[in-house]
Amino acid sequence: MKYKQAHLSDLTKILELLETYELPTSDFKDHISNFIVAENNNMIAGVGAFETCGNLGLLRSFAVRQSHKNQGIAEQIFNLVKTKAKDSGINRFYLLTTTASQYFKRLGFTSCNRDDVPSSIKATKQFNELCPSSAVVMVLNL
Repeated sequence: MKYKQAHLSDLTKILELLETYELPTSDFKDHISNFIVAENNNMIAGVGAFETCGNLGLLRSFAVRQSHKNQGIAEQIFNLVKTKAKDSGINRFYLLTTTASQYFKRLGFTSCNRDDVPSSIKATKQFNELCPSSAVVMVLNL
């Protein structure tokens, strides 16, 4: 498995993987510089990213192919994304999820109230348009 910074040439493969899990895709290209991919035999096996909101980040677009689950790929991607975020001045992650809150709890995230989310995160397309209001909001201090 090779982990790398995503490139524009990866867009189609990333889109296909995100659509497999019905994750929001309309704005992911805008944040391609913050995407990490796991590549296996010229196939994207996993992906994860963050959106920069000042010194905060919105974790987004995490997915691992069904055929590659339970191999530690998501955690490795998360660690690389977290390092990249910290190196760029991010000190806290937020995320929205409808299916993976238990997984992210294992990574140290805690649930938080939507009303307590900073305005820079609330202003993202993910927060105010793409993710349902029923999504769980979680936070992690980096």
